[in-house]
Amino acid sequence: MAFLEKLRASTPTLSFEFFPPRDPTGWGSLYSSMGETSRLKPDFVSVTYGAGGSTRQMTVELVSRIQRELDIEAVAHLTCVGHSVEDLNHILESLSAAGVHNVMALRGDPPKGEHTFQASEGGFAHATDLIALCTSLKSFTTGCAYYPEGHPEAPSLEEDVRYVKMKQDAGASFGVSQFFFDNQDFYRFRDLAVKAGITIPLVVGIMPVTSLKQLARLKRHSGHDPASALIRSLEDGPKEEARARGIRYSVDQCIDLLKNGASGIHLYTLNASRASVEISQTLRDLGALPTPGF
Repeated sequence: MAFLEKLRASTPTLSFEFFPPRDPTGWGSLYSSMGETSRLKPDFVSVTYGAGGSTRQMTVELVSRIQRELDIEAVAHLTCVGHSVEDLNHILESLSAAGVHNVMALRGDPPKGEHTFQASEGGFAHATDLIALCTSLKSFTTGCAYYPEGHPEAPSLEEDVRYVKMKQDAGASFGVSQFFFDNQDFYRFRDLAVKAGITIPLVVGIMPVTSLKQLARLKRHSGHDPASALIRSLEDGPKEEARARGIRYSVDQCIDLLKNGASGIHLYTLNASRASVEISQTLRDLGALPTPGF
């Protein structure tokens, strides 16, 4: 059963996110991680690419290889940054030729060193335009992003929800969230989404955190304060046990989300499989996620 069919049937999915390494040494680690996670038979795997499309060709090659060699549905990230409509059509043609028909359509972050988004000449300024392009080609299943805590540029959470409704109206079939650490943020967002008429499945993005140092980096990246309960879980007890406590926090977070109707769990691996594999296997062992092949 394709992952979108599962989502529409309210069967929780398991998925992972990877990114193409920028140097040869990172590829060995990536393939090792993909090998570990593939044993869990995830419903899909998504692959990002750098700001401005800096690794876009590697993304096409990687998603193609995942589907061909690991027999896992792959979702290729595609952004507006640095691309004209002609560029985007060429990328979509390359994906289709490689047998990849799932796209995560995003506006994208400004390139490194820039603080505001600027549409490229002949390109799109909004994710809704890219979603509409992808869905117009008929052969693509298109996903979109959403932010349970609100996008940093949105004036309010309600306004951010309105943009997600526009993405749905443009043709998005499912949403995957930015990572978050307080489930109440997701429930608040979902309540507003239901009121706004959003009906697409909302997969939740989970970032395993195993140290306070890692948490500080994520705070700088997201612009949001992490949940105080997560901070306490990493602070309390011996430092050498922080990793286990961080994984337990993610497991508990996922269990609560799945019990309360989350469409699926999407783990941000950072190209390291160990924590994601442990979390996923624990969820399967506890019956929180269906066994592979269901």
